[in-house]
Formats: sequence, C-alpha cells, structure tokens
Amino acid sequence: MAKDINVITLSNNDEKAPEVFYSIQGEGPHTGRPSTFIRTSGCNLYCYWCDTPYTWNWQATPYAHELDRKYVKSEERSRVAKEALVNTVEGFGCKNLVLTGGEPLAQMGPLATFLEALTAVADYQVDIETNATIVPTEAFDGYVTTYVCSPKLVNSQVPEPLRIKDDAMQWFARSPKSYFKFVVETDQDMDEVLSLIDRYRIEAERVYLMPRALDANELRGNEIEVAKKCLQYGFKYGDRLHLRLYGDGRGV
Repeated sequence: MAKDINVITLSNNDEKAPEVFYSIQGEGPHTGRPSTFIRTSGCNLYCYWCDTPYTWNWQATPYAHELDRKYVKSEERSRVAKEALVNTVEGFGCKNLVLTGGEPLAQMGPLATFLEALTAVADYQVDIETNATIVPTEAFDGYVTTYVCSPKLVNSQVPEPLRIKDDAMQWFARSPKSYFKFVVETDQDMDEVLSLIDRYRIEAERVYLMPRALDANELRGNEIEVAKKCLQYGFKYGDRLHLRLYGDGRGV
C-alpha cells in the first residue's frame, strides 16, 4: 500500500500525544534559540546510547540499548495530518522550526508536503537534525535553512556500512547549510572524528564536539574532557543545554 504523503508519523510525549513542543534549542549552532520542535518517529539506525530510544527501539526487535528497555510501537507514535500539524506549529507563534527524531529524513516525502503547506502560510527558519545517511531531494532541500548532522561513530555500536553513507556524507559536506556534531568520549572517538572530517574535507568551524550524556550528571562528568578536545583541535563545544534546564524528559 502506498504511503500517504499528507500524514506524518510522530513520536508521542509522556501523555501519548504527538511530541510537538516549544522550547529552547539545546544543541548545535542555534543553541539557546527559542524553537518549535517536531519529533518524528522511526530511525534507520539503532545507536546504543541514543537519547530518544522510544522513537525506534520496539518490542521484538534485536537492538541493544544502554537503558535496556523496549517500547510498544503502537503506544509511542501518532499519525498526524499535515493540516493539523501546520495549525499546531502556527499556534506556537515561533518561526524557528526544528525537525528532529528519530530520523526526519526517513519521512522526507510527507515532511516536504508539510513544509510546503507551512511555508505557504509564513516564512520559517527550518532546521533538520539528521544522522546524515540519507540524501535530501532538491525539492526538500529548498525548504531547509540548516542541517545539523550527527554522523555516528563506533561508539554507537552500529556497523559502519549502515552509519556512514559516502554519497550522503559528501552531499552534506558540500552543502553550505550543514554543520556537524559528533558525540565523543574517548581518544578513539576523536581519531574517528578527525578521519571523517579529513575524508570529507569538513572545515573545523562547522564541527561541534558534544559529550556523551543521557542526563545532566553524566553531562557534567564528561564536559571538561570534551572542552579540552575542542581547544586542542579548534572545534566548537556542543552543549546539551536542555539537559541542564529541563532534565531528560520528553517534550523539552
């Protein structure tokens, strides 16, 4: 059966309603900016330390995660018509929009239809948070202001052929809209980062290093070492401001 491109599958918040919310951007180049967030459900990867496993780690799947919990798929996602989503986003009155996940580009067709309808109403700054494994179409790219790319490393426990797609990495590296943030903890992680930015010729000013953390305590435990790496290599430090402000709940 063909997919309905007028319907987007979103993750649910703790009240089992679609996870669309207004908050402070906690990561990447626009940290601190008030934004409306839309969290899509589903991902093409299965990172061991993912901070949103409820978007993909369903019961009866073989994937491992450090929280050691599986989720009931039918309870964790909602299908939302584009018109309803446009109305919800417009209701927040904020023209900064972040599409996150999961992996938003896995629903590129429905999201393009939604963005077409949304931008017909008003101009929006649209940020896409992506794992950089899927090449955007020309039509979709036309709606996007910024790509915040988070290529996954060995520490994700995802095989390299799945997490590093050469065509996609080349596309994002060439795009002036793209920034790159890497979750790092060890020297091995840094070796991988340096190898990737060399392979794809990514300028240092487009690179953020972010501590691995699922909560504020873990963030505080790792942040100094990551900051030292930023100073050593000339990269930017990528915080997780939302963990400091709100904790690790949904819809924040």
